[in-house]
Amino acid sequence: MAPFVTRARAHAGMFLFAVLLLWSPIGCTDSPAIEETVADGEELPILRQISKVHSHETRPMQLVIRDEAALAKVPLERIPVDFEHEMMLVVTLGRTPSDAYQVRIDRVYRDGGALRVDAIVEKPPGVSPLAPASPYCIAIVPRSNLNVLNFTADPPTRERTWSQSEPEFGR
Repeated sequence: MAPFVTRARAHAGMFLFAVLLLWSPIGCTDSPAIEETVADGEELPILRQISKVHSHETRPMQLVIRDEAALAKVPLERIPVDFEHEMMLVVTLGRTPSDAYQVRIDRVYRDGGALRVDAIVEKPPGVSPLAPASPYCIAIVPRSNLNVLNFTADPPTRERTWSQSEPEFGR
């Protein structure tokens, strides 16, 4: 009698597992957008972030990138982004007199019907050696279709701080 009870429980357990698997939202594409799940004042998590010293950008920019086409216009760094579920926030400082300047995104949060981004710029203490730089930060956050205040989705036509120089030899 004991083997029958064990088999019956096993079959019941497998049946319950199958029902839960079919009923679960795994793989469901109808998940709510982040703007529907984030309340006013609530923060979006920063999933990944990098800050570096040389972007070669001549002017400050604040960009929101939601697809591969826009990313191709901003050749800063190749970071894996799943644009179906994530978006990229980019902050560049433009030219700075020292490579001791840094920028990082500290917080992304909902403010009414839009998102706000708090970025922190760290300046060198006192007098620092002259070492021109162009600091930038890239943060990956959950995708949202809300407007990101003070950010643009259209990268401006940019000038690079470097260009190919002519060789000195052979003249």
